[in-house]
Amino acid sequence: MTARPKQALTRSEPYRRLVAAMPCRACRVEGYSQAAHAHQGGKGIKADDRETFALCCTRAGVPGCHADFDQYRMFPKEQARIMGATWAADTRRAIEASGKWPKNLPRGEA
Repeated sequence: MTARPKQALTRSEPYRRLVAAMPCRACRVEGYSQAAHAHQGGKGIKADDRETFALCCTRAGVPGCHADFDQYRMFPKEQARIMGATWAADTRRAIEASGKWPKNLPRGEA
């Protein structure tokens, strides 16, 4: 088995803030979103910030879609990986179409 080199991850607080300003992808609630990272297939594997999408946070009396997604209560593991990649791609397209893509952030998928 050949070891694969780690890819440099892109971090962008302006991009994460744009994502968090969107309504939750799952329940569409506004005002509670966080930038959720798509599952990358292994525990502890970090995701690039361009692989994020909006999911709502846990709040009083509501578990929040972010926690449900991360704990595989929303989708089984493989479906969560597929949905996360799809939602991240949709989010990139929406931010790019809005004309708000952060300067100095490379375009395209991670």
